[in-house]
Amino acid sequence: MADGADIVEYLKQYIGTPYAWGEETPEKGFDCSGLMQWGFKKFGIELPRVTYDQINEGTPIGMKGLRPGDLVFFDTAAKAGPDHVGIYMGGGKMLHTPRPGKAVEIADITKGYYADLFMGGRRIDGVQSVGANPSDIEEAPKMSSEELASNYGWSYGFLNSIPEIKGLFDQAVSGTWTADKFQAELRESKWWQETSDTRRQAQVMKNTDPATWTASVQAQILSIRQLAAEIGAAIPESKIKKFAEQSIELGLDEGGMRNMLGQYVTFTKDGTLLGQAGMHEYTMKQYAYSQGIRLDKQSIKNQAQLVVRGLATTQDYESQIREQAKSMFPGYADRLDAGMSMREVASPYIQEMSSAFGLPDTSIDIMDPLIKSALNGLNKEGKPTGTSLSDFQVQLRNDNRWKSTAKAQDQTLTAGLAVLRDMGLR
Repeated sequence: MADGADIVEYLKQYIGTPYAWGEETPEKGFDCSGLMQWGFKKFGIELPRVTYDQINEGTPIGMKGLRPGDLVFFDTAAKAGPDHVGIYMGGGKMLHTPRPGKAVEIADITKGYYADLFMGGRRIDGVQSVGANPSDIEEAPKMSSEELASNYGWSYGFLNSIPEIKGLFDQAVSGTWTADKFQAELRESKWWQETSDTRRQAQVMKNTDPATWTASVQAQILSIRQLAAEIGAAIPESKIKKFAEQSIELGLDEGGMRNMLGQYVTFTKDGTLLGQAGMHEYTMKQYAYSQGIRLDKQSIKNQAQLVVRGLATTQDYESQIREQAKSMFPGYADRLDAGMSMREVASPYIQEMSSAFGLPDTSIDIMDPLIKSALNGLNKEGKPTGTSLSDFQVQLRNDNRWKSTAKAQDQTLTAGLAVLRDMGLR
């Protein structure tokens, strides 16, 4: 067993060492959790690297039970959970390294800044305080507030974290309200009426059980990563923790998560969508191609986002594309409504062009000027019923592409030989 006072005495030699975020050695400097890890390691005790994990170690200790060598935790970032740690020295003091621009120092935790932000202590396994009293911190008025908060069914840390509720609680303390009166007034508060039960529970957990809250957030982050990969969303790393916290506070199910994540569906560097969004992109492009409709990238992304968010379906967009095709080719509206595609309608023209130009039929687009003109050809009554195949063949032979084909050149040569024969030259 290590004596907590010995660990404190060892770490006192680093007073004045500059704060350095992410560092844990005297040469480079320390951040708050790095200093703790360094000190305990010298006594054969391994601590996790970061504050959010260190608070899960050992046994929880309240302010009145602190002994030298106990870790003490604080919420310094406005309800973000335990984000700062120091080691209790005795006499209401702690040793810690506070923030950039500062150095390892001693601070009072019984009043002022750190007293208000105290979240709890932890006695690490393998550490004892030889000959120490249960606590050398005298009971302060704030302790009676904690006890009163407990009598009201809430933790003091939580009641103190919301300005409106803190004011209400201060009134209860000064007025010695009963628990029933405090609960009745609490339910009349703006915070209570505008905050869902799920969000209230999350806020309570965050402020009273930071270890469980942290574990819940980490589990939610994993779920978010998996769902994001499934639907093809690229949520920035800088936003994923906040996203996880919000989803817990709002009690989002998978549908709600999809709705929020779908906003982060975007193209990769090679210009494609991933996951379910990528599958929709492929389906949409294929259907639009079959109907002679061209979609720009922004439209594709917007539509894919709505589908993975559950705000639209693939069928919705097929219907929109079909309506566009009917507008472009009004003479075939009944066939499109019956389930045909414009590519199927245009198949005779495509086959004629393929044969005439010596091209694969898959390389011929419905939007080719000849195909589009043939589809919208008018009959004698002026209705768009399509050009006859014989007229279409004439149009093909008047196209410059026909003149460069081997078939056209053969026909020209044959015609030339026939003229020579007629002239008696061959």
